[in-house]
Amino acid sequence: MWNIWPFGRKTDQRSMTIDEFLAMAGIPNTGSGEYVSAGTAESLPAVMNAVAVISEAVATMPCYLYLVRNDNGREAREWLSNHPVDFLLNEQPNNCQTPYQFKRTMMRHCLLNGNAYAVIQWGRDGQPQSLHPYAPGAVVPERIGEHKYKYTITEPFTGVVRTYLQEEILHLRYSTDDGFLGRSPITICREALGLGLAQQRHGASIMKDGMMAAGIVKAKEWLDSTNGKKALDALERYKGARNAGKTPILEGGMEYEQLGMSNQDAEWLASRRFSIEDIARMFNVSPIFLQEYSNSTYSNFSEASRAFLTMTMRPWLANFEQQIKSALLVASPVPGIRYQVEFDSADLLRATPTDRYATYERGIKNGIINPNEAREKEGMPPREGGDEYSQAWKQEVKISNDNKEGDE
Repeated sequence: MWNIWPFGRKTDQRSMTIDEFLAMAGIPNTGSGEYVSAGTAESLPAVMNAVAVISEAVATMPCYLYLVRNDNGREAREWLSNHPVDFLLNEQPNNCQTPYQFKRTMMRHCLLNGNAYAVIQWGRDGQPQSLHPYAPGAVVPERIGEHKYKYTITEPFTGVVRTYLQEEILHLRYSTDDGFLGRSPITICREALGLGLAQQRHGASIMKDGMMAAGIVKAKEWLDSTNGKKALDALERYKGARNAGKTPILEGGMEYEQLGMSNQDAEWLASRRFSIEDIARMFNVSPIFLQEYSNSTYSNFSEASRAFLTMTMRPWLANFEQQIKSALLVASPVPGIRYQVEFDSADLLRATPTDRYATYERGIKNGIINPNEAREKEGMPPREGGDEYSQAWKQEVKISNDNKEGDE
């Protein structure tokens, strides 16, 4: 058949990685005999949950751009709500995704693969116009010199190959050995995940091929076909959820013996629980966020959320913030002025209404915030006279000073 299209399509001619070769050949890459990759690891519910918890927490946080001025040692921040970078982070990163979807995609790619890539489309005014994420498997990063890199990306639907310089890529990395390519928890803890996959496969094979009976019925003598059919028909009356808990009536000297859990089964269940704890350690997440509550030590969820923000989320947020600033913003040439990118994590620590109102009351009384600022935080419209700051703290200071003078 003649090819009437005169233009050939450029294809990617890159070398195959060792992991891709092992996956294609079906060769396991762990001592447990399991092949571990981002796709197979996510089939473990604990891994899927850990990735979802972290990526969705980041995706739900607004990410604001500030201009920070240093005035005689005191810093003042101004939210640049009209800046193109702030628009991309909070309104529309591209024409296919919402900000939530974009941030969630980038975090998922980084958690599962160690690297996340997004192409930056720059406008003629020198400002970024859009951010388009690509699957890590479609991107081939390469060093082209000292501290210089290029990225070869294969379009997923057309197969067209394009090359981008590092100024055109937002590259989010996890743990890295060379400062360029990240390594994911999946790669670093491959053996632990292989053990979890082997345990999951073992449990599935038991359910498929093993005999999991709740008990056995014993007869003193061998039953012929007639008596055997009669016994089976009698047991049919006690099968099913509706008949659960009924006491069976056995004839002919039959006895019912309930089967308990063997030591081997108990050890298998314990190893499954330990696998969840291992995965929690891999992603630096408390097991309670993976729905494992057997050893929960938190008295309330707000305390757990505070630990989650401090131990798990803060490193990820700082990594994302600094990479956005490095890729999308140019350092200010004016001394004492700089840009700052910051995720707003206030909702993660949002207290109960009683605690919030008590905090507002103290803040208003001490002149830190005014009533309208407190109303704004609660999503309520401002009221007349609510922009005034309380002067009660001055009266308390004056009374305290008067008492000291009286004592003297």
